[in-house]
Amino acid sequence: MSSHPLDRRAIEAELNRALRETSAQSVLFSQAVADHAGMNPADLESLDILVRHGPMTAGRLAELTGLTTGAITGLIDRLERRGYARRESHPTDRRSIIVRPLAENAERDLAPSYDAMTQAMDELMSRYSDEDLATILDFITRAAAITAEQIIKLRNDAGHTP
Repeated sequence: MSSHPLDRRAIEAELNRALRETSAQSVLFSQAVADHAGMNPADLESLDILVRHGPMTAGRLAELTGLTTGAITGLIDRLERRGYARRESHPTDRRSIIVRPLAENAERDLAPSYDAMTQAMDELMSRYSDEDLATILDFITRAAAITAEQIIKLRNDAGHTP
């Protein structure tokens, strides 16, 4: 990576600002894609979780999204109506269901909304060396893990508001 004229503290402050901006733009992009698809953002992001993680119990989906089990029931209903997921019997627990993503249907309907973004990101990544990309990947992967930890912390502390 090239040297930067700012000192480390200034670079870290700018990086934190850029991460906040990226987070905000990601939320707004998700909202725009959801609007374009006629979905709500929670359904869109929950579908993404299902596609990335594969089939899971409704309870696990509730845990990963932070939604209540009641909200998850409605979400699964909406995803089923759109043909993006289906409920299956749990193989060992009759009280539980497995939610299976129907990724091919979601991909068919939603990929066009992401095509321009994917192309722009591919062009952006082409500007960086393999070593740079490996460093960026490491940073983003670790940042995502920290974010997930902080989400859990906030949810656990929800009853302890100041």
